Amino acid sequence: MPRMRALVAIAVVCCAARAHEWPFGGNRDLYNLGLLGGKASDAAAPPPATEAPTGGRRSFSIDRPANDDGPERLRVELLFPEGPLERAGVVPGDEIVGVAGAGFAKGSLAALAKALGNGKVTLLVRPAAGGATRKVKVQVPGAGATHREIATAALDWLAGRQQEDGGFAEALSGKNGAVVATSIAGLAWLGSGAHGDNVRKAADFVIAAVKDLDAEAAMGPSGGANWSQVNWGLAHAAIFLGELHARTPERGVAAALHGIASALVRNQEKSGGWAHGPGGPNALGYVELNIVTGLSLMGLGLAQQSGYEIPADTLARAEAYLQESGGGDGGVGYSTNAGQKGQGNIGRTAASWLGYLALGKKRDPWCAKMGNYVRRNADKVLDGHASLMQHILLAGVAAEAQGGDARKTYWATMERDLVLARAPDGSLQPRPWAESLSMGSNSDVGFGQVWTTAAWAMVLVSERGKTGFPGFPALTGG
Repeated sequence: MPRMRALVAIAVVCCAARAHEWPFGGNRDLYNLGLLGGKASDAAAPPPATEAPTGGRRSFSIDRPANDDGPERLRVELLFPEGPLERAGVVPGDEIVGVAGAGFAKGSLAALAKALGNGKVTLLVRPAAGGATRKVKVQVPGAGATHREIATAALDWLAGRQQEDGGFAEALSGKNGAVVATSIAGLAWLGSGAHGDNVRKAADFVIAAVKDLDAEAAMGPSGGANWSQVNWGLAHAAIFLGELHARTPERGVAAALHGIASALVRNQEKSGGWAHGPGGPNALGYVELNIVTGLSLMGLGLAQQSGYEIPADTLARAEAYLQESGGGDGGVGYSTNAGQKGQGNIGRTAASWLGYLALGKKRDPWCAKMGNYVRRNADKVLDGHASLMQHILLAGVAAEAQGGDARKTYWATMERDLVLARAPDGSLQPRPWAESLSMGSNSDVGFGQVWTTAAWAMVLVSERGKTGFPGFPALTGG
């Protein structure tokens, strides 16, 4: 892998952050052990803090996408109550050092995921209390489930946690974060063709909540750094309501969608890109970032399908900005700023390409270049930035829309992570990766398990040919 040197600074806004507990406790950046029912850390490193920070400004440098194959020794930190590991007698502090009689010489993740394809796994466990490594046979109910079965369990899990008002408990970014999580869950239910009552409740919540987000955009910052992240909520709300309206047109949904689209048009920066929110530079001193630009175009494209007229200048300036940010190969860079220009990325490019599909610009030359980039780089998800799940989601939906080689290369990489993301209760859990390990903080942990479960579910229901779900025909252009 080419040597890479990057200095990354991340700020995660906790407008109304609340401590969030995973099903079996802890807010730490840990490896999920799939249906074994446990979470683990790198046994070669000091034990992680009880509660790792999930927000704030952090800078770090990496020479390569390190640690994405997993540690060679997994220290068990948390156990799912009455889960397979606990029933097999494994306790916190034990180290899992191999499977089926072989150690994790090339990292633990691929070997563990392969072993979990069977209903019974033999682990090599080094006791926390000391002593010889022993073989532990673990029964794993539900191993080998199809993508449709995994998606169905995740959708049911989400339905069981939807609140009476149709939303979900706030995690990072308060109401804005709740709109994002509810929109992704709503899209997952919608793409499955089931859970109609949950979709309706989610839409009612988003339509009511987004009015507060629009008001926040109108107010702007009160001084100092700009901490608004309203465009995340507006864009995700537009994508959800747009896909909903394409299936079951309703005047109330259309009116809300058009209002959101108008807010996104107003919030476009003079450069042509979109920022976290309007109001000038954020705490890190930058304005635009193109993953928000791509998401905004996705929402605007779906609004256009419902009859909303996008000002021509809006799209022309957005395309010029995206092209300027890229490196000429169709990849969309972080922004047009020095040090962020020309660095293509699968998540950013997938979002912008999906936006062009929704806008009906499939034959546009720039759309074709972005599509070729997605096809060539569908397996580069772990090179993403800030939120790994955001890249898993966007790349997965785009790979399915591409089909063929893009779909194959995406799943050749991500099947491992899907297997390890599963938990015994049907939820899907986040994982550490090079960036989160380097900075000691994982945004996906802070966003909460609804976010990760809904994002994975949305990827799975987009696989129309494999799972039989309706998927997202309005978003993906067919």
